[in-house]
Amino acid sequence: MLRASTWIAGLAILLAAPAAVSAEQNRQPEPTRQAQPASRTQQEHAQPARPAASSHPYGSWNNSWGATPPAPPSHWTRKSDWYRHVRACQQRYRSYNARTDTYRTNSGRSNRCAL
Repeated sequence: MLRASTWIAGLAILLAAPAAVSAEQNRQPEPTRQAQPASRTQQEHAQPARPAASSHPYGSWNNSWGATPPAPPSHWTRKSDWYRHVRACQQRYRSYNARTDTYRTNSGRSNRCAL
């Protein structure tokens, strides 16, 4: 009896398969939607964050970059370019320390960031 029920189930699958294939072939493709132009507010939000122009003596800093760095060390003479320098060094060196303007090498030495 087990063989008969297995044979009947197999036959049912074989008979149903062509019907599913023909239904798939007869299906009409869905119309494609044309992309709508983005509204002005969507375009404004899609732009990357840029630091706002400010009159800060060390340049401009975007808070999404992290905490505002401390004042530049005494060896740093271009005070108005400090924040740009700190951001560049943070992106280049994971171990960068803005307080001392140094980063650690793989061998453990401390080097001053020259970016």
